[in-house]
Amino acid sequence: MVWLKGHRRQSLKLGLVIAAVSMGLFGAASLAPSEAVVAATTTTTQQQATLTLSDYEHASALQLAQMVRSGKVTKQQLIQLAMTKIKQDNPQLNAVLTLREDKALSEADAMTDTGQPFYGVPILIKGLAQELLGEPATQGLPYSSDRVASYTKPFVKQLQSLGFVVIGQTNYPELGLLNVTTSKLYGTASNPWNTANNPGGSSGGAAASVADDMVPLATGNDAGGSIRIPASWSGTIGLKPTSGMIVGDSATSSMASFAETESMADTETLFDNMLSGKVTAEAAPSDLKGQTIAYSTKSPVGTPVSQDAVNAVNQTVAFLKQQGFNVKQVDSPVDGKALMMAYYKSATSSGYAANTFARSKFHRDLEADDGGIMTYALYEASKKLNPNTDGVAVKQTIATATQQMVDFHKQYPLYLTPTTATTAPSNSDPAFLPEYVAKLRNIGSLDSAAQMQLIYDAWLHGLSKSPFTQLANLTGEPAISLPTYVSADKLPLGVQFQAAKGQDRLLLAMGKLFEDQGQLKMRDTQNQTGTSDNGTPNTDATTSTTPTQTPDTTPQQPTQKPVTTPTKPTTKVTYPKAVYAKTGINVYKDVDLMHRVKHFTKQARTKAVTFNVLGVAYSKGGALRYRVKGGYITANKQVTAALYYQTNPKCVRVIAAHGIYEYQKFQFKASQRTTHLKKGAVVTVKLIKQQGKLTQLQLTNGQWVTGNKTCLIQTK
Repeated sequence: MVWLKGHRRQSLKLGLVIAAVSMGLFGAASLAPSEAVVAATTTTTQQQATLTLSDYEHASALQLAQMVRSGKVTKQQLIQLAMTKIKQDNPQLNAVLTLREDKALSEADAMTDTGQPFYGVPILIKGLAQELLGEPATQGLPYSSDRVASYTKPFVKQLQSLGFVVIGQTNYPELGLLNVTTSKLYGTASNPWNTANNPGGSSGGAAASVADDMVPLATGNDAGGSIRIPASWSGTIGLKPTSGMIVGDSATSSMASFAETESMADTETLFDNMLSGKVTAEAAPSDLKGQTIAYSTKSPVGTPVSQDAVNAVNQTVAFLKQQGFNVKQVDSPVDGKALMMAYYKSATSSGYAANTFARSKFHRDLEADDGGIMTYALYEASKKLNPNTDGVAVKQTIATATQQMVDFHKQYPLYLTPTTATTAPSNSDPAFLPEYVAKLRNIGSLDSAAQMQLIYDAWLHGLSKSPFTQLANLTGEPAISLPTYVSADKLPLGVQFQAAKGQDRLLLAMGKLFEDQGQLKMRDTQNQTGTSDNGTPNTDATTSTTPTQTPDTTPQQPTQKPVTTPTKPTTKVTYPKAVYAKTGINVYKDVDLMHRVKHFTKQARTKAVTFNVLGVAYSKGGALRYRVKGGYITANKQVTAALYYQTNPKCVRVIAAHGIYEYQKFQFKASQRTTHLKKGAVVTVKLIKQQGKLTQLQLTNGQWVTGNKTCLIQTK
């Protein structure tokens, strides 16, 4: 953070080893207690939104901006929809700390359309180091709870210039020092996938808010994994750009600012419009599949790695090989333990900064009970480090690691690992084990070497869950976490790609490939109820979701080696006569989905692309494909769903913009029309009837309506 830079030389005199390390060793963000959400009461006249809350939840930021421009919804209505969702779900998640509804509505009123890519889109910003004039800037310190920002950071100003309307701030741990979101000041955050678990940190509030569809995009920052760790544990896309790449960031800092997202189009557009110009963003290579990829599941600090993390990487490796990439198992050349010790030494500047605030507040030095125990330990350790020995050693360790990765990427442009070694930890799992808390309280009595060893040992409980992310920060390289895996316990886990400095667009291209191939597993495509091709419950990307203890998810199996011709199923397969796309989808010339013919972007369900299914085929690996006009599409239930209801829904709600008609008879002739049901109407279903491709629903009043899922959604 800017406000820390002036103190670093005084505290450590380490020669500004890692600027802004206080932004979090791991990357955390937390949720505020529900009663802490501050929402100004708006006096603006409430307008009836033409966009449903469900439509809002499942639209990308770019899609929302287009809806504003087309007149489907107003900027003010988008803000009101976001507020409705936040107030509905935040009491369970504690993801959002403050709301600025009146200010946001006023700013939306004053905004004019000048071609901004995110015109009128509501956004949440991280409460740490993304200051907005007049809003809280506490750094998560209990004794700074009344501190407000005296100016707006360049990063936030740039967001506003792109058309975003800031509606509030998200939760984070004290000084961003944890890989989970919990603090004395703001409490503990919960994960939308399972509220008993943490969303990660330090941008945990941001990740939770995006995973829960409060907003399509929320900003974070990352000095050790603070964007990527919560992305892994919350099932979002998390890019940490090259150091200095983004407006407001330093090229010599370990901290990078960006966002939690759910769409690669949003991610790439935000990246292209947030460039600082200090560092060159190289073009993605034209031969993407010519890039050799190294992969490893070995912890760089020698800690255990869960089977889920290994499975996530193995699935990705299988997919990459199926796509034609050259993939080799190679461990990082860097001494991970030495690198983390250097990291912790530089992090003592956070403790010094916390003491500066304590002295201003209390007119005394920081004490163990003033804030988090690690904040106190880092302050005590900062007093005994020697700038002539420790400072030089830290700089040399980082320089060595940086050069090792430069050489590594000459042979392996991409480095694949799990983003985290485990799925999201339980909120009952402490950040520091009790025996270490007691030792940290007495850290002042130890010499410098013993202090640093104690800090390393105390942090190992947390570090062991996320040991893969810090390397990119210390070397300044870009890295991205992609949500590709869901465990048997129905929790997400991401995989991380790391590239050489300036190769951010290579990472974006990889993310786009995974998205196009249906490899990304977002919560809203994992946790919905619809109808599968055999009449059993399946995912449905248009039903409004709320936090749950038991989301319905199923990990996708790795794709097998491709074949060149379709193979017929050995038994008769029941399949839908028509399907709609719940995400972006590709049509391929071949059954192995290697040669793309056409791409369709993700749309709201009422406008989703639909396909008549002409038949089915299997790849050699057993993956089911639908044969459609022009080629083949995936039958992945996270990507496609039956266009018509095939099991009897009890109640349905009309989502068609112009409503639908009830008919006297099944034949649906114009002369048989009776009542017109407007958008939003809810009716009760008596039975379902199928004839050919079509499915019709008979209501309890004896009338008939269409069973088309782009017109109706199942409801209570």
